[in-house]
Amino acid sequence: MRKGYLAIVFSLVFVNVYSQQEDFELVRKSEEEKIFIHERWIIFPESDPPVKAREVKSDFVIRCTVAEAFALLRNEKKIQSWQDHVTEFKVYPTSDSTYWEEYSYHNIPWPVSDQDHYLQYQIEKISTPDKIHITFKSKVDDKRAPVRDGVTRMTLYGTWTLERVDDNTTSASYRILSKPSSIPRIFTDPVIRNNLMTTIRSLIAVLEKRKE
Repeated sequence: MRKGYLAIVFSLVFVNVYSQQEDFELVRKSEEEKIFIHERWIIFPESDPPVKAREVKSDFVIRCTVAEAFALLRNEKKIQSWQDHVTEFKVYPTSDSTYWEEYSYHNIPWPVSDQDHYLQYQIEKISTPDKIHITFKSKVDDKRAPVRDGVTRMTLYGTWTLERVDDNTTSASYRILSKPSSIPRIFTDPVIRNNLMTTIRSLIAVLEKRKE
């Protein structure tokens, strides 16, 4: 019953977020690597008063299967091979194979402070072996993830969509929405965009079993 309720809540949140106009702007791209990064500013869910927040979307193609891409997202042993600034990462599986939780600590370069998050993930019911749609959002868990002094606790919403193109090709779309920080965008924009591009390249390299 609890898992069914969580799925309904996830669906309501993401219907609200993603029903907003698809007015993404292309901010980074690599035509050769088929990596494209878009951004838009929308109202953060449940913010009162309403706060505009950055949503980032990245679309890319990987030479791997959907199952291989999905497995990497939950692989604790390989996280640091494609996420440079992650120093702690823990997956908490549950009895429901479509739901899990995760803690991650990020050692972020100046001017952004160190950050962490605790998230709950849900594989949506529309998923099939050829297309997996995953939603995630922040969750409070004081036992597993107490707030740390001097570390910014991120509040996030997002999705992963992995879809089969052919027997050894997967198209991926990653979207993440976070509350804005007090640091001016002139400093944060390059950090966010560069880090995401680097992370995607590393993820692709791991899945395609090649070196940069």
